[in-house]
Amino acid sequence: MFECLCGYPPFCSDHPHDTYRKIMNWRETLIFPDDQPLSREAEDLIRRLVCDSEYRLGRNGAEEIKAHPFFAGVNWATLRSEPSPYVPQLTSITDTSHFPTEELEAVPEAVDTSMMQVDHTDTVNAQKDLAFVGYTFKRFDYLTKKNIL
Repeated sequence: MFECLCGYPPFCSDHPHDTYRKIMNWRETLIFPDDQPLSREAEDLIRRLVCDSEYRLGRNGAEEIKAHPFFAGVNWATLRSEPSPYVPQLTSITDTSHFPTEELEAVPEAVDTSMMQVDHTDTVNAQKDLAFVGYTFKRFDYLTKKNIL
């Protein structure tokens, strides 16, 4: 949520160890930017999610979070059936034209690819696999037979 509203993650760092340290020391490192003013409700929600677990919003269930003033006006009962406020027009399943490209400016423009071998089978397989991203399979009958479940 912080990243969506501010444009960068709250605890980002170049090294995973530093990111971990920032998360663990959130009291000192969670800083809201002055140049990206957030509503009081948004800042309060973030602060009530990034806090000690005994005080965390939602510790008694999702209804606590849904009732927060940040979500005033959200009809949770009909949320999934309401039309999306924006539906991007895509040219293909891998169309990324709606993503920002500022970070690509740091990528060198000219790359000599004459010495590189191109293997198109990975691209074809990746396109086939897109439909299964996030899919998992558990073989419960096997686990039951082994008395694991």
